[in-house]
Amino acid sequence: MKIRIYGFAMIAGTVLFGCAKFNLDQVKYEVKPSPLELHGDSVKWTISASYPEKLVPKKADIVITPVLKFQGGEKVFDPIRYQGEKSTGNGQVLSHAGGKIKPVNLSVAYAEGMQNAELHLRVSASVKGKEKYNESTPTPIALGTIVTPLLVQNDERFSAAPHGYGPIYKTAKVSFYFPYNSASLRPGEKNSEEMKSLKAFVAAQQKDGAVFERFEINGWASPDGESFINNELSQDRSTAANSFLEGSFKSAFKGSSVSFVVNGKGADTDGFNTLLNSSPVDNKGAVKSKIGSNAMNSDFKALGSSVYQTLEQQVFTPLRRAEATLTVKQRQKTEEELRKLALANGDLALPEFLFAASTLLSDPAQQLQVLDFAAQKFPSDYQPYNNRGVIFANQGKWAEAKAEFKKAEKIAPSAADVANNLGAIALKEGNKEEAKKHLAKSNAAEAKYNNGILQVKSGDYSAASASFGNNCTFNAALAKVLSGAPTQAASTLDCGADKDKAIASYLKAIAAARSGGEQGVFEHLRKAIGGDASLKAKAKKDVEFLNYREKADFKDIVN
Repeated sequence: MKIRIYGFAMIAGTVLFGCAKFNLDQVKYEVKPSPLELHGDSVKWTISASYPEKLVPKKADIVITPVLKFQGGEKVFDPIRYQGEKSTGNGQVLSHAGGKIKPVNLSVAYAEGMQNAELHLRVSASVKGKEKYNESTPTPIALGTIVTPLLVQNDERFSAAPHGYGPIYKTAKVSFYFPYNSASLRPGEKNSEEMKSLKAFVAAQQKDGAVFERFEINGWASPDGESFINNELSQDRSTAANSFLEGSFKSAFKGSSVSFVVNGKGADTDGFNTLLNSSPVDNKGAVKSKIGSNAMNSDFKALGSSVYQTLEQQVFTPLRRAEATLTVKQRQKTEEELRKLALANGDLALPEFLFAASTLLSDPAQQLQVLDFAAQKFPSDYQPYNNRGVIFANQGKWAEAKAEFKKAEKIAPSAADVANNLGAIALKEGNKEEAKKHLAKSNAAEAKYNNGILQVKSGDYSAASASFGNNCTFNAALAKVLSGAPTQAASTLDCGADKDKAIASYLKAIAAARSGGEQGVFEHLRKAIGGDASLKAKAKKDVEFLNYREKADFKDIVN
């Protein structure tokens, strides 16, 4: 913030006290910034001074103790020691010819009451151990603390997981297993339990008006034998399965645009390695070596009857197959159907539950109930818990919200919306370190805004202004004021929902004070106090308006 020079001699630095021996009234102190300013959790400033020729006796010792007095207490800082050119003390040597005292940096943790603090100096001086002077400054060398960053609003933003609602697709699968070196479907495969389940699925979907979109059939072979033979065999198996399925569902698919995709995948080497590794076969390395050299079935028989039988039953036979996957697009339910099914814990997909809760229902209790149903049906998905947390947060129930976000975090620790929400809760709790940790893991748009709040509270105003971006909120305008662009505050406020709030007018008055707009200060203060009478007492004490306290218009507004 640019340092402003106020019409107070004590702020400019001349301390009006004296001593015939030392003439200390001629020392000029300068405090930067003045008034003092709160940034983050602390108030920091620098004291420097200049003194004229022959002020300090050569054998003098001087001790200056800064004291910050404020309502409710005072902070006494460590003494600062100075000495004349011929003193035997251990302080900074001050030239008899005059000069400057090097700057001293001081800071204190902010406490309630420091807004109207006074910075004083206690000065004692002696020559050859005999005290010649011991007084405090009768008037402060700096007055008040600017605490405008405390105006930051806790309007943290929470991230709901998107419902992802749209066409709902379901799949059903069936597998057919073939004899060695054969592509003929056996009767048992045509009437397997999987096939019966597939027929029941098709009938149910047909009844519900679903659209049959795709039947993908992949044929496989076991890896024993020549690769070109296995390629042909896998293609023949997928073709055989396809012919059977087309015939089986000819009536059900009548008038449908379902597509049949037939693939021969060759030898299932990955499946072979998985099954072999889990089998009780010894010397697995030798078996893998034979596969790599295109060994025939007879070669494996040479390993012994026991090994061969185990390989045949547990490894090769399950690989000689065709797998078929049917994909259907379900009939999209009406909003009324979705609403009723969601409230009744009906047969819905997760996106349907999320959509009903976020879009079709407005009662928070019903929304929470539907999301609880979703969490029970889809326990491995974090979204129902996360969105329940958002509903609690919108109700101001921070503990309940945090509990739901923690449940979501256990399931999806890297989810961006969960990280943002935990960061937002940490900000609500005043835990800046925890908020920083969580927000750093989120790229959600809401996290960027929440980072802006964190940066204001940490005293990084330029970063906060960048984080708020083009948002038209009070906090975005506050960041502009604090980062040195007060003239941009009004336009930022006027384009958003905060523009008519009393605190927005108060911020405009501060912006006007910082940019030298006297009439703007009075105009906006009148409007602010008209909207919120409690702002009158605040403005009266606010050091932002120190230059205006003696103005008749200001007195009329705050008294």
